[in-house]
Amino acid sequence: MTKRRETESFLPLTPAMFHVLLALADGEKHGYAILKEVARRTDDKVRLSAGTLYGNLARLEGAGLIAESDRRPEVVLDDERRRYYLLTEFGREVAVAEAERMEEALGQARAKKLFRKPKLA
Repeated sequence: MTKRRETESFLPLTPAMFHVLLALADGEKHGYAILKEVARRTDDKVRLSAGTLYGNLARLEGAGLIAESDRRPEVVLDDERRRYYLLTEFGREVAVAEAERMEEALGQARAKKLFRKPKLA
């Protein structure tokens, strides 16, 4: 299977999976930090439950899109129960492919005039 075909086999991602990959795109995070990042970035429009998050983390890790990090914060800043996750290179490729897929769909929606004209500031 070619690399592109392997990447595309994950598409489309579920919204929850995509948001988890986005949360990890700028660095390692533990589960609770991922929940907070998604809620903050989406102005609370997307709120992942713990069950949804941890189920998706397990699936993404099993597929090689994310990995558990070996690095830990300083002991005074850490909770030993936390698992930290990072985006793998393959996970980044899948996230980019999903973003490109969504961008293409938005272009088609614009061509069909589904969007109102943008408001000028």
